[in-house]
Amino acid sequence: MRTEPQLTKEFSKDQGFETYLSLLNDSLHEAEKQLYKNYAEKYPTVHVIGVPRSGTTLVTQMLSSFLDIGYINNLIAAFWKAPLFGIELSKKLLGTHYTSNFSSSFGRTDSIYEPHEFGYFWNYHLSYNDFQQKDISHEKNIDWKNLMLILTNMTYAFKKPVLFKSFLVGFHAEHFHKILPKSCFIYIRRNFINNAVSIYNLRKKMLGDVNLWASIKPKQYEQLKHENIFNQITGQILYLECEYLQQLKNVPESNKLIVSYEEVCNNPKDFLTAVKSMIEKQDVSCMIEGTSMPVFSNSENVNTADAGIIESFQKSVNNFK
Repeated sequence: MRTEPQLTKEFSKDQGFETYLSLLNDSLHEAEKQLYKNYAEKYPTVHVIGVPRSGTTLVTQMLSSFLDIGYINNLIAAFWKAPLFGIELSKKLLGTHYTSNFSSSFGRTDSIYEPHEFGYFWNYHLSYNDFQQKDISHEKNIDWKNLMLILTNMTYAFKKPVLFKSFLVGFHAEHFHKILPKSCFIYIRRNFINNAVSIYNLRKKMLGDVNLWASIKPKQYEQLKHENIFNQITGQILYLECEYLQQLKNVPESNKLIVSYEEVCNNPKDFLTAVKSMIEKQDVSCMIEGTSMPVFSNSENVNTADAGIIESFQKSVNNFK
């Protein structure tokens, strides 16, 4: 299990339930290995990546609602060491048709049908015990052959492309594409001020203290932790974005889509069409399902943020340039 930060009561996990899930996964882990087959890559895995609070959750909800694509819901996520069991159980109990309620609380969704980050799975298979970015040499610690086997079996369980959302995958996008050439990546960027204020609010609501670090840490964390709050958050956004985009540089244009959160909210149908096109370039059909979409807001509660906070972030980002 990964090391977790101390969260406020609203966001803290039930440790008793976590223990039951851990024991369940350990029990099923060996049994699931008997189900794996050495499939050739047929269906792409699609990875939504971006810095914290950039809109990755809403994008994942949108794609899983309106594209004919498999995704990790809150039920499947409970089986991080035995995802095939989770997928088959979900198909049997929940079916495969779903439309999101398009709500979340700092990336956490409520309904069992809703998408999940699958964080335990990625921490386990990418050999991360926390939220700290590793040096590129860390890749030698990852069992890429086993991860490729599991992901390929997951796509065959769905019999379609499978959608994921992860901060950690973005650090290894180039290698992902090498082992699974049909891998597709959607990088979400967001207006800096909106993004920064949202991380500031995340610290306050989820950790109860704006002085505490929230979510993924870039390699530069050791130097950033001594800075003021605004420089920490600015550095977190800029350093992570730089790393993710650097990883995507050597991924073919046919396998990546870089888009702003604002574009997605303003033109969701165009965004869905672009993702559909990217998937179909991997020789797999992907239908857009449904025509009625809600109106998506890209402002969150940023417009009500204290003017002093916004000004401090503006000064901070100008200093980084």
